[in-house]
Amino acid sequence: MSLDLFKERLSEARKEKGMTQAELARRLGVTAQAVSKWERGNAYPDIELLDGISEILDCSLDYLFQYEKDKRSYLRQDSPEHRAKIEAVMLKDAIELQFGYGLVALFLDEKEKSIMYIQNLRKDMAAKYGFCIPTIRVADNAVCAPEEYKFMIYGVEVASGTVCPDKYFAVNKRAEQDDDVEATEPVWKLPGVWTTETKGAVHPVQFMMIHLEQCIMEHLPSLFHCQIVADMVENVEKKYPKVVKGVVPERVSLSFLKQVLLILLCDKHYAVNHLIRIIEVLDEITEEKPTAEEAAERVAAALGEGYCFDKIR
Repeated sequence: MSLDLFKERLSEARKEKGMTQAELARRLGVTAQAVSKWERGNAYPDIELLDGISEILDCSLDYLFQYEKDKRSYLRQDSPEHRAKIEAVMLKDAIELQFGYGLVALFLDEKEKSIMYIQNLRKDMAAKYGFCIPTIRVADNAVCAPEEYKFMIYGVEVASGTVCPDKYFAVNKRAEQDDDVEATEPVWKLPGVWTTETKGAVHPVQFMMIHLEQCIMEHLPSLFHCQIVADMVENVEKKYPKVVKGVVPERVSLSFLKQVLLILLCDKHYAVNHLIRIIEVLDEITEEKPTAEEAAERVAAALGEGYCFDKIR
Protein backbone atom coordinates (compact mmCIF):
# COMPACT_ATOMS: atom_id res chain seq x y z
CA MET A 1 0.00 0.00 0.00
CA SER A 2 1.29 3.45 -0.86
CA LEU A 3 0.15 6.48 1.13
CA ASP A 4 2.35 8.67 -1.05
CA LEU A 5 0.13 8.04 -4.05
CA PHE A 6 -3.16 8.43 -2.19
CA LYS A 7 -3.31 12.22 -2.56
CA GLU A 8 -2.71 12.06 -6.30
CA ARG A 9 -5.15 9.24 -6.94
CA LEU A 10 -7.85 10.88 -4.81
CA SER A 11 -7.53 14.16 -6.69
CA GLU A 12 -7.53 12.37 -10.05
CA ALA A 13 -10.61 10.28 -9.24
CA ARG A 14 -12.51 13.31 -7.92
CA LYS A 15 -11.78 15.37 -11.02
CA GLU A 16 -12.76 12.51 -13.33
CA LYS A 17 -16.17 12.49 -11.64
CA GLY A 18 -16.43 16.26 -12.17
CA MET A 19 -16.65 16.99 -8.42
CA THR A 20 -15.29 19.90 -6.47
CA GLN A 21 -13.60 19.35 -3.13
CA ALA A 22 -16.62 20.96 -1.48
CA GLU A 23 -19.07 18.58 -3.18
CA LEU A 24 -17.07 15.52 -2.21
CA ALA A 25 -16.83 16.83 1.36
CA ARG A 26 -20.59 17.42 1.52
CA ARG A 27 -21.37 13.88 0.38
CA LEU A 28 -18.90 12.43 2.88
CA GLY A 29 -20.09 14.62 5.74
CA VAL A 30 -16.72 16.32 6.28
CA THR A 31 -15.37 19.81 5.65
CA ALA A 32 -13.91 20.97 2.38
CA GLN A 33 -10.73 21.78 4.29
CA ALA A 34 -10.41 18.10 5.24
CA VAL A 35 -10.57 17.01 1.59
CA SER A 36 -8.04 19.69 0.69
CA LYS A 37 -5.63 18.33 3.33
CA TRP A 38 -6.03 14.78 1.97
CA GLU A 39 -5.18 15.89 -1.55
CA ARG A 40 -2.15 17.86 -0.35
CA GLY A 41 -0.92 14.87 1.64
CA ASN A 42 -1.18 16.72 4.96
CA ALA A 43 -3.72 14.25 6.39
CA TYR A 44 -5.59 11.07 5.59
CA PRO A 45 -9.31 10.22 5.96
CA ASP A 46 -10.53 8.09 8.82
CA ILE A 47 -10.80 4.43 7.92
CA GLU A 48 -14.59 4.45 8.17
CA LEU A 49 -14.71 7.02 5.34
CA LEU A 50 -12.79 4.89 2.85
CA ASP A 51 -15.78 2.85 1.65
CA GLY A 52 -17.73 6.06 1.14
CA ILE A 53 -14.92 7.60 -0.92
CA SER A 54 -14.68 4.44 -3.04
CA GLU A 55 -18.44 4.39 -3.66
CA ILE A 56 -18.84 8.09 -4.41
CA LEU A 57 -15.85 8.23 -6.77
CA ASP A 58 -16.66 4.84 -8.29
CA CYS A 59 -13.11 3.55 -7.89
CA SER A 60 -11.50 0.75 -5.96
CA LEU A 61 -9.45 1.14 -2.81
CA ASP A 62 -6.74 -0.74 -4.68
CA TYR A 63 -6.54 2.17 -7.08
CA LEU A 64 -6.43 4.76 -4.32
CA PHE A 65 -3.61 3.08 -2.40
CA GLN A 66 -1.63 0.96 -4.89
CA TYR A 67 0.73 1.71 -7.73
CA GLU A 68 -1.00 -0.35 -10.44
CA LYS A 69 -2.85 1.97 -12.81
CA ASP A 70 -5.05 -0.84 -14.08
CA LYS A 71 -6.72 -1.01 -10.71
CA ARG A 72 -8.51 2.26 -11.45
CA SER A 73 -11.91 1.20 -12.72
CA TYR A 74 -14.34 -1.37 -11.45
CA LEU A 75 -18.04 -1.75 -11.22
CA ARG A 76 -19.46 -1.73 -7.72
CA GLN A 77 -21.68 -4.71 -7.12
CA ASP A 78 -24.61 -2.40 -6.43
CA SER A 79 -23.86 0.14 -9.15
CA PRO A 80 -26.53 0.81 -11.81
CA GLU A 81 -24.11 -0.34 -14.52
CA HIS A 82 -23.44 -3.65 -12.83
CA ARG A 83 -27.11 -4.22 -12.01
CA ALA A 84 -28.03 -3.52 -15.64
CA LYS A 85 -25.59 -6.21 -16.79
CA ILE A 86 -26.98 -8.71 -14.31
CA GLU A 87 -30.59 -7.91 -15.18
CA ALA A 88 -29.80 -8.29 -18.89
CA VAL A 89 -28.85 -11.93 -18.37
CA MET A 90 -31.49 -12.60 -15.71
CA LEU A 91 -34.46 -11.92 -17.96
CA LYS A 92 -34.17 -13.84 -21.20
CA ASP A 93 -36.08 -12.68 -24.25
CA ALA A 94 -39.57 -14.17 -24.26
CA ILE A 95 -39.34 -15.18 -27.92
CA GLU A 96 -36.15 -15.33 -29.96
CA LEU A 97 -35.56 -16.40 -33.54
CA GLN A 98 -31.98 -17.57 -34.10
CA PHE A 99 -30.56 -18.51 -37.49
CA GLY A 100 -27.37 -19.74 -39.15
CA TYR A 101 -24.97 -17.70 -41.24
CA GLY A 102 -26.57 -18.94 -44.46
CA LEU A 103 -29.71 -16.95 -43.62
CA VAL A 104 -27.96 -13.69 -42.69
CA ALA A 105 -28.17 -12.41 -46.26
CA LEU A 106 -31.89 -13.28 -46.30
CA PHE A 107 -32.57 -11.01 -43.34
CA LEU A 108 -30.28 -8.27 -44.65
CA ASP A 109 -31.36 -8.28 -48.30
CA GLU A 110 -35.01 -8.63 -47.43
CA LYS A 111 -34.84 -6.45 -44.33
CA GLU A 112 -38.01 -4.50 -44.98
CA LYS A 113 -39.97 -7.60 -45.95
CA SER A 114 -38.61 -9.60 -43.05
CA ILE A 115 -39.58 -6.93 -40.57
CA MET A 116 -42.99 -6.74 -42.19
CA TYR A 117 -43.53 -10.48 -41.85
CA ILE A 118 -42.59 -10.39 -38.17
CA GLN A 119 -44.73 -7.33 -37.50
CA ASN A 120 -47.62 -8.88 -39.39
CA LEU A 121 -47.35 -12.06 -37.32
CA ARG A 122 -47.88 -10.07 -34.12
CA LYS A 123 -50.71 -8.08 -35.71
CA ASP A 124 -52.41 -11.15 -37.21
CA MET A 125 -52.18 -13.12 -33.96
CA ALA A 126 -53.66 -10.19 -32.05
CA ALA A 127 -56.61 -10.10 -34.46
CA LYS A 128 -57.00 -13.89 -34.54
CA TYR A 129 -56.54 -14.75 -30.86
CA GLY A 130 -57.15 -11.49 -29.03
CA PHE A 131 -53.79 -10.87 -27.36
CA CYS A 132 -50.44 -9.37 -28.35
CA ILE A 133 -47.42 -11.66 -28.22
CA PRO A 134 -44.13 -10.29 -26.82
CA THR A 135 -41.55 -8.70 -29.10
CA ILE A 136 -39.63 -11.25 -31.17
CA ARG A 137 -35.86 -10.90 -30.97
CA VAL A 138 -33.99 -11.88 -34.15
CA ALA A 139 -30.31 -12.84 -34.03
CA ASP A 140 -27.78 -14.93 -35.96
CA ASN A 141 -26.15 -17.80 -34.10
CA ALA A 142 -22.89 -19.46 -35.16
CA VAL A 143 -24.02 -22.70 -33.51
CA CYS A 144 -26.90 -23.09 -35.98
CA ALA A 145 -26.35 -24.94 -39.25
CA PRO A 146 -26.09 -22.53 -42.22
CA GLU A 147 -29.76 -22.70 -43.26
CA GLU A 148 -31.18 -23.65 -39.88
CA TYR A 149 -33.44 -21.56 -37.65
CA LYS A 150 -34.37 -22.10 -34.01
CA PHE A 151 -37.11 -20.74 -31.79
CA MET A 152 -36.20 -19.99 -28.18
CA ILE A 153 -38.67 -19.26 -25.39
CA TYR A 154 -37.01 -17.64 -22.40
CA GLY A 155 -33.66 -19.03 -23.55
CA VAL A 156 -34.83 -22.62 -24.10
CA GLU A 157 -35.00 -24.09 -27.61
CA VAL A 158 -38.52 -25.29 -28.38
CA ALA A 159 -38.43 -25.88 -32.14
CA SER A 160 -36.17 -25.70 -35.19
CA GLY A 161 -36.24 -26.11 -38.95
CA THR A 162 -34.50 -25.27 -42.20
CA VAL A 163 -35.31 -23.06 -45.18
CA CYS A 164 -33.80 -22.37 -48.57
CA PRO A 165 -33.03 -18.65 -48.51
CA ASP A 166 -33.13 -18.17 -52.28
CA LYS A 167 -36.37 -20.10 -52.88
CA TYR A 168 -40.05 -20.14 -51.97
CA PHE A 169 -41.98 -22.98 -50.36
CA ALA A 170 -44.98 -24.46 -52.15
CA VAL A 171 -47.06 -26.99 -50.22
CA ASN A 172 -48.46 -30.17 -51.78
CA LYS A 173 -46.15 -29.91 -54.77
CA ARG A 174 -43.31 -32.06 -56.00
CA ALA A 175 -39.96 -31.09 -57.47
CA GLU A 176 -40.15 -30.22 -61.17
CA GLN A 177 -36.84 -28.42 -61.67
CA ASP A 178 -33.38 -29.81 -61.04
CA ASP A 179 -32.71 -27.29 -58.30
CA ASP A 180 -36.07 -27.80 -56.54
CA VAL A 181 -35.74 -29.15 -52.99
CA GLU A 182 -38.49 -31.39 -51.60
CA ALA A 183 -39.29 -30.96 -47.90
CA THR A 184 -42.04 -31.32 -45.31
CA GLU A 185 -43.52 -28.25 -43.72
CA PRO A 186 -43.38 -28.36 -39.90
CA VAL A 187 -46.93 -27.33 -38.91
CA TRP A 188 -49.29 -29.71 -40.70
CA LYS A 189 -46.52 -32.10 -41.82
CA LEU A 190 -47.53 -31.68 -45.44
CA PRO A 191 -45.10 -32.40 -48.29
CA GLY A 192 -43.89 -29.52 -50.40
CA VAL A 193 -41.01 -28.16 -52.37
CA TRP A 194 -38.58 -25.25 -52.21
CA THR A 195 -38.65 -23.70 -55.66
CA THR A 196 -37.88 -20.49 -57.52
CA GLU A 197 -41.53 -20.29 -58.61
CA THR A 198 -43.36 -17.74 -56.47
CA LYS A 199 -46.95 -18.53 -57.45
CA GLY A 200 -48.78 -20.26 -54.61
CA ALA A 201 -45.59 -20.30 -52.54
CA VAL A 202 -44.43 -18.47 -49.41
CA HIS A 203 -41.32 -16.45 -48.67
CA PRO A 204 -38.75 -18.17 -46.39
CA VAL A 205 -39.34 -15.69 -43.58
CA GLN A 206 -43.09 -16.12 -43.93
CA PHE A 207 -42.50 -19.88 -43.73
CA MET A 208 -40.69 -19.36 -40.42
CA MET A 209 -43.49 -17.13 -39.12
CA ILE A 210 -46.11 -19.80 -39.85
CA HIS A 211 -44.02 -22.27 -37.86
CA LEU A 212 -43.47 -19.71 -35.09
CA GLU A 213 -47.21 -19.06 -34.70
CA GLN A 214 -47.82 -22.76 -34.10
CA CYS A 215 -44.88 -22.90 -31.71
CA ILE A 216 -46.17 -19.92 -29.71
CA MET A 217 -49.61 -21.44 -29.32
CA GLU A 218 -48.13 -24.78 -28.24
CA HIS A 219 -46.08 -23.05 -25.54
CA LEU A 220 -48.58 -20.34 -24.66
CA PRO A 221 -48.70 -21.15 -20.90
CA SER A 222 -45.01 -20.20 -20.72
CA LEU A 223 -45.56 -16.89 -22.52
CA PHE A 224 -48.98 -15.72 -21.37
CA HIS A 225 -48.29 -13.88 -18.11
CA CYS A 226 -50.19 -11.39 -15.98
CA GLN A 227 -48.54 -8.38 -17.62
CA ILE A 228 -50.06 -9.36 -20.97
CA VAL A 229 -53.44 -9.71 -19.27
CA ALA A 230 -53.01 -6.33 -17.55
CA ASP A 231 -52.25 -4.72 -20.92
CA MET A 232 -55.35 -6.31 -22.42
CA VAL A 233 -57.50 -5.03 -19.55
CA GLU A 234 -55.98 -1.56 -19.82
CA ASN A 235 -56.79 -1.50 -23.53
CA VAL A 236 -60.44 -2.27 -22.79
CA GLU A 237 -60.54 0.23 -19.95
CA LYS A 238 -59.44 3.07 -22.25
CA LYS A 239 -62.55 2.64 -24.41
CA TYR A 240 -64.99 1.11 -21.94
CA PRO A 241 -63.95 2.23 -18.45
CA LYS A 242 -67.21 1.21 -16.76
CA VAL A 243 -66.73 -2.42 -17.85
CA VAL A 244 -63.44 -2.66 -15.96
CA LYS A 245 -63.78 -0.18 -13.10
CA GLY A 246 -64.45 -1.95 -9.81
CA VAL A 247 -64.32 -5.37 -11.47
CA VAL A 248 -60.69 -6.04 -12.43
CA PRO A 249 -58.81 -6.57 -10.22
CA GLU A 250 -61.23 -5.82 -7.37
CA ARG A 251 -63.71 -8.67 -8.02
CA VAL A 252 -61.82 -10.65 -10.65
CA SER A 253 -58.09 -10.87 -10.02
CA LEU A 254 -55.60 -10.69 -12.87
CA SER A 255 -54.36 -14.13 -11.89
CA PHE A 256 -57.83 -15.67 -12.15
CA LEU A 257 -58.55 -13.84 -15.39
CA LYS A 258 -55.26 -15.16 -16.80
CA GLN A 259 -56.22 -18.74 -15.88
CA VAL A 260 -59.60 -18.39 -17.57
CA LEU A 261 -58.10 -16.86 -20.72
CA LEU A 262 -55.48 -19.61 -20.96
CA ILE A 263 -58.14 -22.32 -20.70
CA LEU A 264 -60.15 -20.60 -23.42
CA LEU A 265 -57.11 -20.27 -25.69
CA CYS A 266 -55.33 -23.56 -25.06
CA ASP A 267 -58.05 -26.05 -24.15
CA LYS A 268 -61.19 -24.74 -25.82
CA HIS A 269 -59.43 -22.97 -28.73
CA TYR A 270 -61.51 -19.86 -28.24
CA ALA A 271 -60.25 -16.42 -29.19
CA VAL A 272 -60.39 -13.87 -26.39
CA ASN A 273 -60.97 -10.79 -28.55
CA HIS A 274 -64.29 -10.10 -26.86
CA LEU A 275 -62.67 -9.31 -23.52
CA ILE A 276 -65.54 -6.99 -22.65
CA ARG A 277 -68.01 -9.89 -22.62
CA ILE A 278 -65.52 -12.15 -20.84
CA ILE A 279 -65.11 -9.64 -18.01
CA GLU A 280 -68.87 -9.12 -17.78
CA VAL A 281 -69.53 -12.87 -17.48
CA LEU A 282 -66.85 -13.31 -14.82
CA ASP A 283 -68.31 -10.38 -12.88
CA GLU A 284 -71.78 -11.92 -13.08
CA ILE A 285 -70.67 -15.29 -11.69
CA THR A 286 -68.02 -14.15 -9.20
CA GLU A 287 -70.34 -14.66 -6.22
CA GLU A 288 -70.63 -18.33 -7.17
CA LYS A 289 -66.86 -18.69 -6.66
CA PRO A 290 -66.36 -20.91 -9.71
CA THR A 291 -63.10 -22.64 -10.53
CA ALA A 292 -61.18 -21.34 -13.52
CA GLU A 293 -62.39 -24.34 -15.56
CA GLU A 294 -66.03 -23.70 -14.60
CA ALA A 295 -65.69 -20.01 -15.35
CA ALA A 296 -64.13 -20.73 -18.75
CA GLU A 297 -67.01 -23.06 -19.58
CA ARG A 298 -69.54 -20.32 -18.75
CA VAL A 299 -67.60 -17.76 -20.78
CA ALA A 300 -67.33 -20.09 -23.79
CA ALA A 301 -71.11 -20.66 -23.70
CA ALA A 302 -71.69 -16.92 -23.56
CA LEU A 303 -69.33 -16.20 -26.44
CA GLY A 304 -70.66 -18.92 -28.74
CA GLU A 305 -68.89 -21.13 -31.23
CA GLY A 306 -68.14 -18.18 -33.48
CA TYR A 307 -65.11 -17.49 -31.32
CA CYS A 308 -63.63 -20.97 -31.77
CA PHE A 309 -60.63 -20.33 -33.99
CA ASP A 310 -60.48 -23.99 -35.08
CA LYS A 311 -63.84 -23.47 -36.79
CA ILE A 312 -62.83 -20.07 -38.11
CA ARG A 313 -60.02 -21.80 -40.04
